[in-house]
Amino acid sequence: MDEGRDERGFLTAERVQGLFDRAVAHWNARRFFEAHEDWETIWHEAEGRRREWIQGLIQLAAAFHHVSRGTSSGFVKLVRSGSAKAEGYAGDTHGLDFLDLWARLSPWRAHAERVAAGAPLAVDAPPDVPTLRYRPGVVPQPLPPEPEAGEDAGDDA
Repeated sequence: MDEGRDERGFLTAERVQGLFDRAVAHWNARRFFEAHEDWETIWHEAEGRRREWIQGLIQLAAAFHHVSRGTSSGFVKLVRSGSAKAEGYAGDTHGLDFLDLWARLSPWRAHAERVAAGAPLAVDAPPDVPTLRYRPGVVPQPLPPEPEAGEDAGDDA
């Protein structure tokens, strides 16, 4: 049996939470591609409205990856689609203060509309991508980072 999976092959609740928390840590460190990857692992097994919300987070992370690369069209498309999928979600957020995030993403949604109307991506952009915060009392327990390609995780020599 694969570590972090149950006897049926599904991710355990502990593995899901660890991946989610690691994605949050990646986002807050501005490693949006890596956040997207961890959330995508969870998304593959999620269902219903929760699945759609996680896909929204994935797309928002990808949107900010496009900002770091200066890609206007990808930014606009992914902010729009990610926002549409995440908007109004009130289910299990793995402890994330989603209402806080949603409010702090508002300037970025407005910026995406200015960019869609022809404004340059780098002009009048909000000063910072919002960090993700947990609700009071929630203590994240992220999984450790994955070993780099070609790196032996058990070799300390």
